[in-house]
Amino acid sequence: MEIVIKNGMANVYTPYNPYFVNAIKGIGKATWNREKKCWVIPETAIDAAREIMINVYGYSDITENETISLKVYFNEEVSEWHWDVVLFGKVIAHAYNRDSGARIGDDVAFIHGGAMSGGSVKNWESIVEKGSVVILSNVNKNIYEKESTEYDITVEVLETEINKQELLSEKERLLKRVAEIDKLLIQYETECTKKE
Repeated sequence: MEIVIKNGMANVYTPYNPYFVNAIKGIGKATWNREKKCWVIPETAIDAAREIMINVYGYSDITENETISLKVYFNEEVSEWHWDVVLFGKVIAHAYNRDSGARIGDDVAFIHGGAMSGGSVKNWESIVEKGSVVILSNVNKNIYEKESTEYDITVEVLETEINKQELLSEKERLLKRVAEIDKLLIQYETECTKKE
């Protein structure tokens, strides 16, 4: 995840999640930039966007993202009417009409079963087949610990090894945040000097 500030506006880059989309639309002047594949919001709304990130993903562009991997067994068919099947912040099945089929989100891998669309033309659904087994990677530990679900599923936490790329990404994110803080401190000092 990343927030890039330019000319009083902020480009907010996150993985797709329907809950995030609904929430970010609650920020005034929030618009989707198709070309850059990001949400654009006023710079003054960055704190609100980060709060939404934490609520949906368990972390933001400036907080730590401790992740785990999960193996999820679907003991029943799971479906959502006019919505996505989402578990632990990951989109398991994303349909947009009865005949669209279902797309599978980032960090999701079916090792048995599958996702599909169904229902009727007006009452379509996103569906995960009964008996499906899914590996979810990069699940935020905070989301895993606080999320409860009404689905009949069995969840197994998989052992994970230290991931060098994740550590490098985390380092890059922290360095960007330090640069952002330095910029804000310079701006603060400049404004204080002008007042004197």
